[in-house]
Amino acid sequence: MPESSQVPGAGRRPGYSYRLALLGLVASGLIVIAAFALPWATASVPLVSGLSGSLTEITFAGRELFALAAAMGWVGLAAVAGIFATRGRGRLIIGLVVLGAGLVTIGSAIGFGVDPEPVLVGALSGRIGSGAPEQWSSTPWWLFGLIGGLGLAAVGGLMLARGRTWPGLSRRYERAAKTKSSNPDGPLSALTAWDALDRGEDPTT
Repeated sequence: MPESSQVPGAGRRPGYSYRLALLGLVASGLIVIAAFALPWATASVPLVSGLSGSLTEITFAGRELFALAAAMGWVGLAAVAGIFATRGRGRLIIGLVVLGAGLVTIGSAIGFGVDPEPVLVGALSGRIGSGAPEQWSSTPWWLFGLIGGLGLAAVGGLMLARGRTWPGLSRRYERAAKTKSSNPDGPLSALTAWDALDRGEDPTT
């Protein structure tokens, strides 16, 4: 049975989902990277421990609060190369990785949005050895991290569902090589000419 009859809509639709996945990975990855580079929270702490009269503000970017989730944007961008280089089961593995990256990002963003204080206290403890801010405030930039995470998760799911139907570089190179080797009208290479002479044939005919 022809391959096209085994995969419903294997003509135009796989190409559309293929391009959609590539664009989604790039866009979602960049959104996550940018979102976690922006300030998520600001804490006011005493300049001198135990002295509350004079305060200083410390600003935390999202990547300082969630280093692992911030790296998921780079995972999304790296998956673009993975789509080009793999096919079949390799696409499923990459899809699972991208889906996991999206879930990690979503979990971190939602956790911060619901209750940012524990994360902020932990970050302060790591920076100044004191986890007791007198005042603190958060920004809505975590929402952009959530959007990027949702995009990664969606693309990961799309790869699991449709990734095996997409074209791969290896298959294109194989077809190009076969076409070139089987084309008698193509340009004559030096190696081909020497092989013909060794067989006693005229390479110019």
